[in-house]
Amino acid sequence: MQHDISSFYTLNMPMNRKILNALNKIMTNYIDNHSKTWVQRIDVTPPKGMAQEVISDFNHRFIECEKKQGFDPAYVMAREIKKDGTIHYHMALFLNGQKTESTYTHFENAKRILNNVASGGQINYCNDGHPNGIMIRRNDPDLTNLHAVQQQISYLAKTEQKENVKGKTFFTSQIKKKS
Repeated sequence: MQHDISSFYTLNMPMNRKILNALNKIMTNYIDNHSKTWVQRIDVTPPKGMAQEVISDFNHRFIECEKKQGFDPAYVMAREIKKDGTIHYHMALFLNGQKTESTYTHFENAKRILNNVASGGQINYCNDGHPNGIMIRRNDPDLTNLHAVQQQISYLAKTEQKENVKGKTFFTSQIKKKS
């Protein structure tokens, strides 16, 4: 089902093509492997000065928790830095839509795990002015939800706030072979 990246619905702002390509690959692979795909965004702000140490541990524990609960998670994360120096991460989370269609469980898992890793961090629900959590059905002829997901997750690929980030700016789960 690999889509041409030029037809990826994005927000109207400059985009990092490398991140858009990663989002497209993970998303289309996930849809190919699941008849229903639940997609939601989660933003993570580790405690100030602890970003790198915290996010690696958080991400590992969070994905393991989601796996143990049977959600078969895949993700793309993008790191950004605000003008005040605060580092934060945007995550597009892909889950088995046969097992979930609610953001609540995943946000609660993220909050609990971040708090266990390092208190003082924050989880943002990413629902300001729009819903968070969209279901894509693999063979749905109506592409409205697919396009809405593309637009929502394209936020990770915006170039703004990535200019002064040292090191890697995005991370992805491994692409799985079709089951």
